[in-house]
Amino acid sequence: MEQNPILTNQQEAQKRTSLTKPQLWLLGGAILIGIMFERFTDQGSIVLYSAFWLVVLAVFVAFNWKRVITNKTVLALILPTLLLCVLNMLDYMDSDIVGFTSLAIPALLLTIGVFTTQEITYKREGKAALGVLRAVFVKPFTAIGTYFRAYAGVLGRKKDASTRHGWIGFAIGLPLMIVVLALLSSADAGMENLLGQWFRDINVWEWFWRIIVVFVTSLLFYSLFYNLTWGKPDADLAPVRQDWKFAGPGVVIGLLLAAYALFTYVQFTYLFGKTLPIDLTYSEYARDGFGQFLAVTLINFTLLGLSLTKSEPKKAIKVLQTLLIAASLIVLVSAAWRMLLYVGAYGLTIRRVLPLWLMLYFVFLAVVGVVRVYREQTPFLRIGAFALVYWYALFICIDWSTVMLTYNLARGLGG
Repeated sequence: MEQNPILTNQQEAQKRTSLTKPQLWLLGGAILIGIMFERFTDQGSIVLYSAFWLVVLAVFVAFNWKRVITNKTVLALILPTLLLCVLNMLDYMDSDIVGFTSLAIPALLLTIGVFTTQEITYKREGKAALGVLRAVFVKPFTAIGTYFRAYAGVLGRKKDASTRHGWIGFAIGLPLMIVVLALLSSADAGMENLLGQWFRDINVWEWFWRIIVVFVTSLLFYSLFYNLTWGKPDADLAPVRQDWKFAGPGVVIGLLLAAYALFTYVQFTYLFGKTLPIDLTYSEYARDGFGQFLAVTLINFTLLGLSLTKSEPKKAIKVLQTLLIAASLIVLVSAAWRMLLYVGAYGLTIRRVLPLWLMLYFVFLAVVGVVRVYREQTPFLRIGAFALVYWYALFICIDWSTVMLTYNLARGLGG
């Protein structure tokens, strides 16, 4: 018996547009995320902020459970993320680092999403960075149609049109009924007495915007999670070719080393000869150049990373890379010395502790850099990124208020 081609095409189209049960259930998770976000924006509580991101993490893990528990990298990222959320909810951190923590949490969650759903191999870490950018600027918007299809799937299929239409009518009619009763209650004393104070106090516009916030937030997160979980994997990046000849990076590093040689001479004169520039106290000398030293350190490690990635692994360039790391350590020692002079003059504050903590991280990064220079398989970027996450998590675990107070009182210094 020959099949009707029209019916066959309709069945195929229906099959293509139908969503699986997990994809329909994701709609409920996205709406829950939207409600949590609305609660946070309404009250502005740091506790609700952390709770919102914990719900986001829980929903994502629920739909990617098998991939999460079998991915060691993702598990290693989830642990500090949970720690940051919990510590943020306790609301004991200094106000100067709350902002850093509040930014670190969503950044870590996006990274978790990318590493869970994408294959990020060694020397392909750039794919993770691009994946995070896509998760922010592309994927929340490219499955919006699927979000509305999920509503249609939940409300019923064509073969059950009466049920579907009934649910649609209920979803539209219930809020309209509440709005009408609130308006009537505010307009008529008899209706107000009948319905009670609650209906009179309903702010129609306030509830309208609440619904809009929940709707938009759930839409964006549904699209993001749908794309991450069931979307097409991101394309692999082309392998990085180590084709830079010695002359290019060698000249750049050589010029920097010449500058650092002069700097080292000056530092030995000032710091170890105990002579400072005219009209500068130790505290002024410490404060004036600290930020510049950190900028120089970042430049050095960026140049080192590019050189390790792109330069031909010859002996000559390895020697220059090692000398660049040594110069970076000299800069770090000088910066730390300046900051310690500043602390000695004015005492500890969180803004003085955090840079010292960051400099210790850079020392660790320098050690890893030396290993990477002579052992090419060392994942320099991954180790550095994961170490920074755990280094910051450890930092906020310490009760710095007590540490700073004890130090300052012992030395008779103010904060």
